[in-house]
Amino acid sequence: MRQVYKDILESGATVITERKSYFDSISIGFWVKTGSSNEPSDINGISHFIEHMLFKGTKKRSYLDIDKEIDIMGGALNAFTGNELTCFYTKVLAKNYERAIDLLTDIMFNSLFSASEIEKEKSVVLQEIMGAQDDPYDYVHDLFHEDFYGSSLYGNPILGNAETVQSFDRDKIIKYFNEYYVPQNIIVSVAGNIDHNKVVASIDSFIKKFYKENNQNGFNNSGLKSGKNYDGSDTLNSGNKKIPKNYGEFFHSKDLEQIHFILGFDGIKKTDKEYYVMEILNTILGGSVSSRLFQEVREKKGLAYSIYSSSVFHRTDGYILIYAGVAKDKFKTAKDVILNIVNELSVNKISADDILNAKKHVADSFLLGLESSSNLMTRNALNEIYYKKYISKNQVLKKIEAVNDGLIFDLTNKIFSDRNKVLITVLGKEHS
Repeated sequence: MRQVYKDILESGATVITERKSYFDSISIGFWVKTGSSNEPSDINGISHFIEHMLFKGTKKRSYLDIDKEIDIMGGALNAFTGNELTCFYTKVLAKNYERAIDLLTDIMFNSLFSASEIEKEKSVVLQEIMGAQDDPYDYVHDLFHEDFYGSSLYGNPILGNAETVQSFDRDKIIKYFNEYYVPQNIIVSVAGNIDHNKVVASIDSFIKKFYKENNQNGFNNSGLKSGKNYDGSDTLNSGNKKIPKNYGEFFHSKDLEQIHFILGFDGIKKTDKEYYVMEILNTILGGSVSSRLFQEVREKKGLAYSIYSSSVFHRTDGYILIYAGVAKDKFKTAKDVILNIVNELSVNKISADDILNAKKHVADSFLLGLESSSNLMTRNALNEIYYKKYISKNQVLKKIEAVNDGLIFDLTNKIFSDRNKVLITVLGKEHS
């Protein structure tokens, strides 16, 4: 029996639901198709700042009312900002659906953006930026993006910087909000013990109500205000245009006990046919505790406590990175061991047993994720945003099963064979 449904509302918002009648919970996510890669450098960080401001009070609720209401429901209410997307989400018991959708829609479309709250929140975000810079793990990842992407907007930090955050005012925030946070640019994904028609009716009603009440923010009565279109207006995110990258070794001095470093290689974009080949390759390389990096660098040689690889996929490109934190006198040895492991993958085929085990890991992790309403909500939203369609469980499992040694060998050669196309970001002191 079909359980996933999709509707496009009159306002332009897309609503996707997946019913799981045996779940007690529901997860609701408002996914806005904008993030740091849509921001001009002079307002870098504004998507993340808006994420904060939407919890700072509406015409109907103060920020204290918002906090109390979600607490009373025993649920979770949160948000995150990325390079390409921003998501506002809640997870509650199914019986609290009406209250939860009222709360989340109120936050999304009826926020005040009070000038006094904007000034107060600047201090909060500046503390968040300083905290990220004090944490070498977070900081080296920000530096890696800056080094790898250079002048591209993907190189800008999601949080912004002190100068841009200090420059935000209500006019700048409202202008950006009205360009991107419009129904045509929003996917509402709901998963759990819910009825699709009820969800569509309630979201449609709330959006129309809030838009009608917010004419002063530039909305019209129909809710059909034209904003920037994520799929075409931003040249950085359109077509198959490759984003230029930097390669080489970049050193950043900071007085730390350890050296933190990242090796980055060109990867593939989210919609490439090798997506699951990359996921399995990453599992073999450093995405699991039985991976080559974890076993060789940590278990056998004891060079690092934290060592892993991660595959990242964007709309038009992607990368695979390897992170490690090591003692200062172990940096060169650890780097050489990692590069030898990468080189070994690009010149020798991986054993059938290793591939089979990695496929089992990826498939079973995927299946475990289907037990969570939050994961279902996220999965359906991302499928709609990147693929414009629902992808079934069986389709995913077939794609994983189809991965073989030839496909992995082709991908490793594509990614790792050019030794000049690697970027190494190093954070620490006395590492040369």
